[in-house]
Amino acid sequence: MHAPTPGETPATASNHITACAECDLLLEDIDVPAGGESLCPRCGHVLREGCPDSVIHALILSIVGLCMFGPAIGLPLLSMSTAGLRHDASLAQAILSLGSSGLWEVAILVSICAVIAPLLNMWLMFTVSLILQMRSHPAWMPSLLRLNHTVQEWAMPEVFLMAVLVSVVKLKDLAQLLPGVGLYCFVCLMLCALLLGTLIDQHELWQTYESNRDDNPR
Repeated sequence: MHAPTPGETPATASNHITACAECDLLLEDIDVPAGGESLCPRCGHVLREGCPDSVIHALILSIVGLCMFGPAIGLPLLSMSTAGLRHDASLAQAILSLGSSGLWEVAILVSICAVIAPLLNMWLMFTVSLILQMRSHPAWMPSLLRLNHTVQEWAMPEVFLMAVLVSVVKLKDLAQLLPGVGLYCFVCLMLCALLLGTLIDQHELWQTYESNRDDNPR
């Protein structure tokens, strides 16, 4: 990438101009090969990483994530046995237990970061990638792409999983803990969310939308 020369304007320097998220330097947006990355010449911030076939990858990951979502929320994450008694706990039950214990602030935060935001992220990526794969270009597509960028910042299922692991470590000497089907589904959901954030090139999604719009103006 290079910055426009002093005599050039953004319009004449390139048809696609991007700004560095760290220092706001305007740069020409160029294609990045698979496995490569482009850096800001001023601050060294990573501007873009080469992730080819982002549309089909987003579609596959979002479908898998949506399929895992229901079991991850409703099925037991852990089974705890102590003194001859067994208790199963799912993510939904954990959130309700936090609320019934008076910790509504924590319950709301867990609901947003571990349930609502990941679900919206999967649904938005599925909708966007499916429409792009069908070579369509609705006028409201940019709004979905911007909304998904905001939602991704709140989707943190890995934080909840870390809390579960900490609980297992603390309770392992007090009771017998067995992983449930919901835990495996939640791990798959978390991996899908992480891969959507690391393997998907948002620039390619925007470029695909613009290409569809140019090829089919109507």
